[in-house]
Amino acid sequence: MTGCGILLSLTQPAIAQTPWGLPALMASLAQVKSATAQFTEQKTMAMLTTPLVASGTLDYTAPDSMEKKTISPTPELFALHGQQITMTTGQNQPQIFSIAQDPSIGGLTEGIIATLAGNLPTLEKIYTVQASGGPTSWQLVLLPKDAAVQKIITWLCIRGTQNKITSIDTQSANGDHSEMSIAETITNAN
Repeated sequence: MTGCGILLSLTQPAIAQTPWGLPALMASLAQVKSATAQFTEQKTMAMLTTPLVASGTLDYTAPDSMEKKTISPTPELFALHGQQITMTTGQNQPQIFSIAQDPSIGGLTEGIIATLAGNLPTLEKIYTVQASGGPTSWQLVLLPKDAAVQKIITWLCIRGTQNKITSIDTQSANGDHSEMSIAETITNAN
């Protein structure tokens, strides 16, 4: 497990004693109106002998739109606009559905978009949230509350600095693991 394991043993009282905390982080993230970034993602899967590496771009527009465009090794698009998800792989026809139609993908997506938007009430509705660090180096561990989401992921670990997310690690319920490094190229914040 990555450095996220250390945080899993922290208790809320230890977090509350620091002057910086989750409400301040969420307020900082809420100031971002749009952002564009490059990503590199490494997926370790039981069925593969070597990790799968993908790269592409991420686009976010507050409060509820994001797109993950994978360029390599295979073109893919994952887009969320409001409550609608669009997924396209290669030259295949897009799959379009609402968050309500697939609670497991919806829960994962809603957790990330709530973090990006600095929407703490929504984030805490879906996940048990553990925060550590400070303004220049913070970490959130999100533990899903919903059983449907728990069947897909065990935890998400989101790291960043100030109001920028620098990595998202995901541990799947089946043992697969994903580590995404993010390098923002454009940020529009108040």
